[in-house]
Amino acid sequence: MSMAEQISSRRNTILLAGTAFSAAALSATGDLIFNVFAEPTARVMSIGATFAAGSLVAYQVVKARQEESVRVVASDRTRRHQLDRVEPLVGRESLLGGLLTLLRDVPAPTRGSLPVGVTESQAKIVVVHGAAGVGKTTLALNAAHRVKDSYPDGQLYVNLQGDGHTPKTSSEALEHLLLSLDVARGDLPADVDGRTALLRSLTNDQRLLIVLDNAHHTEQVRPLLPVGAGCSVLITSRKPLSGVALREALPVSLPDESEALDVLAHYAGRERITSDPVVALQITRFCGRLPLALRIVGSKLAQRPDLSLSRMRARLEDEKLRLRELVFEDDSLHACLMLTYRDLEETTRAAFGLIATLPVGRLSDWHFEHVGTARGAFATCDELIEVSLMEAQGNEEAGTSYRVHDLVRVFAAEQYELQPPEERRQHEVRLVKAYREAAVSLASQRAPELGAEVSAERINDLRRESAAGWVSAEQERLRWAIGRARSLDMYPEAAEIGEALSYFLDDINLPAGSADWLFDATPTETRPRVIASLRRARASAAVAEGAPDTALTLLDLDEPDDSADPVGRARDEMVVARGYAAKRDFRVALDHMTTAAEQLRTSDDAWHLLNSLEKLGEFQRWRGSPELAEQSQREALRLAEHTGDLRAQARLRRTLAETLGYLRRPEEAAPLLESAIHDFRVLNDRRWEGAGLYALGKIYRLLGRRQDARERYDRAEEIFGPMGERHWVGRVTNARIRVLAGMGRLDEATATARTALSLFEQVGDEMWQAHTQRDIGWLHIKAGQSEAAVEPLTQAIQVTERAGDAYAGSMARHLRGVAYRELGRYPEAHADLEAALDIYRSGSYEWNEAAVTHDVIRVLRAEGRTAEADSLEETSAASNPIFIRMRGRDGAEAVPDED
Repeated sequence: MSMAEQISSRRNTILLAGTAFSAAALSATGDLIFNVFAEPTARVMSIGATFAAGSLVAYQVVKARQEESVRVVASDRTRRHQLDRVEPLVGRESLLGGLLTLLRDVPAPTRGSLPVGVTESQAKIVVVHGAAGVGKTTLALNAAHRVKDSYPDGQLYVNLQGDGHTPKTSSEALEHLLLSLDVARGDLPADVDGRTALLRSLTNDQRLLIVLDNAHHTEQVRPLLPVGAGCSVLITSRKPLSGVALREALPVSLPDESEALDVLAHYAGRERITSDPVVALQITRFCGRLPLALRIVGSKLAQRPDLSLSRMRARLEDEKLRLRELVFEDDSLHACLMLTYRDLEETTRAAFGLIATLPVGRLSDWHFEHVGTARGAFATCDELIEVSLMEAQGNEEAGTSYRVHDLVRVFAAEQYELQPPEERRQHEVRLVKAYREAAVSLASQRAPELGAEVSAERINDLRRESAAGWVSAEQERLRWAIGRARSLDMYPEAAEIGEALSYFLDDINLPAGSADWLFDATPTETRPRVIASLRRARASAAVAEGAPDTALTLLDLDEPDDSADPVGRARDEMVVARGYAAKRDFRVALDHMTTAAEQLRTSDDAWHLLNSLEKLGEFQRWRGSPELAEQSQREALRLAEHTGDLRAQARLRRTLAETLGYLRRPEEAAPLLESAIHDFRVLNDRRWEGAGLYALGKIYRLLGRRQDARERYDRAEEIFGPMGERHWVGRVTNARIRVLAGMGRLDEATATARTALSLFEQVGDEMWQAHTQRDIGWLHIKAGQSEAAVEPLTQAIQVTERAGDAYAGSMARHLRGVAYRELGRYPEAHADLEAALDIYRSGSYEWNEAAVTHDVIRVLRAEGRTAEADSLEETSAASNPIFIRMRGRDGAEAVPDED
């Protein structure tokens, strides 16, 4: 029976009952009246009673109709207004605003003929999609509540259970919708097509909002869509459901940190969060800013006043136990993710799980191509992206990369561990071999002999990659591959990955003490090339860790070895040279690097030749031959440009610019450094970017741009400080001394010098202690305290002379000569100034030579040797144009380097 038939039946029953009651009442009343009163009076009273009874019946009928109408309206309102209460939406104002704009724009129903299909539909279809727990339903229901007045004919809600064990069928969902629209159950069409047609017919002339929550797939949703212009459908799903809506789906991403804190505060209590905002922020990060995780943690905190934020943070720190903490009452992140994970293809689950166990980092198609999936990388990635377990980032120019939420990664890694051991082994063997192939093929760009170890196809496949960039990005996973290879008894592969990694030591950051393990040659390794490369890698790491004697012991070049590979021996010479440089013995370092460069010129080893020339230039500069240094570094830069290695080019432009600074050609140096810093940013190489900013600050200082120099030093420290690079922080601090003094801020410069000296004492760098002592001595001279300047300058001279750093030693001697002059100790002043002049005249140091000569002339005039002073001034002006530009210079007043 239809709803109208039910109402009519109830009304008729009431009327019949009322009529019967009235008749009986009238009969009884009439008998009573005629028995008591005379006939005329009785007739009048009988008519009045009849009228009263009729009125009573009429009243009963009207009242029954009103009550029934109220019941019908109330029932209709319940059926057609189905939006449940919803959690308040915290943050997401931008997303909500865009959704409200779409949904409030409701055109009038056309009431015309129905469109043929969904593609011609006039209804507004909006898909809100995103990862599990990101807040799609909360967003959608909040929006629906705010726009419900725009849909007076009703707001219907259906949970399609796409995130449940058994998603609702289209037929079941249509049954719910049609019953809500007053269709009697007996009038429901049996098939989906019939139900869809009836839905579209009934809603064509209505302003109706339908919320389809947790949609599973496109086929489930398509039959549920009305086509009338006054209807809107708001769909939530973990998939974008392409093809359902004519407009692009609305993605729901993670809230930012501020919004995440607001979500946590909403559930835990704002006072609780504001009491310790730093710990609260750490909790949001452990939750990956995922709203579901924040709601669970916040609810736990609200339930447990005794549970401090610090204790909650501690319970979340171990990522292996984190998912166990993210459960509260009916909410479970693990269960939520499992409902999506179980629907993945088996090969996708295996590939995703293995990748999830790797150290965190950038993911690309390469990773999915080599984890053993038979379906192919693109199919695997597409499936993971479609269900919002992974996000695609980047563009065609920069290349596509993928991001996996930390909590999803932890979940996938846990599921991977549940797979059979043999299956895991097969996937891991394949990935280890892929890392071996990639590392060796990229290393062959630097060590040509490795080209024979991999196929030409593999080498060409990776040519498009920056070798240093790829290895730097994958360094933690390469270390994982070495360890995993050993666990899988793949010792040759482990050694070969280590050998390949050894050619990128300047591009990666090795954990302290890890080299002996990474570059260990097992007793079963017998290949001479591999053994020599691994030994050289351990020696290089020892130099980097401040243990040059260990490196020199590993590479004992004094023992003759006629069978040694000449190229390998040249590479050993390079490491030995760096070892002696670390010991501050630049004379021996220069000899070894010169030998290495000469041997490498006769080989087909461009990479090591350019590296030897780069270092050779540095040693030549330190030994007082900057013009030779420029030649070596320009040759190295040409080789780097020929190889196309952007990182090497940027590094060499920085090194060459420093040499040009020594040669007092800052105008040429500045653009080289600015270009290098740009490239380091492109390469995301923060350490070298900081080194470039430090060098550019020095060049700007030489150009008199002191404020620009200070800004570059500040930016360099902002990079090095968080990295824990105390040595570089010390160098940057030292560089500020002359800038501050040049600005007349001597007290601040002196305090800065003390800070720099303390930093170098902490890291044990004797050479930079000497450089800072030299600057402290200069500050004493500038403050008129020449007696106090002698001791720190003497210490600087002793250290630099032991190291063979002729240039640094000459600078210290020049300043001590000025101090002796101010003290009237003229013979000692002459001795220091002449010693400095000898070094400067042996190289292309015209600026330094001119500066020292001015101070020699001042000593001569102070001694009353005017004729000698005039003669020296005349010959210097004729031979060195820079001397004329410095007329009147006084070493006790001038800022070194800035004239």
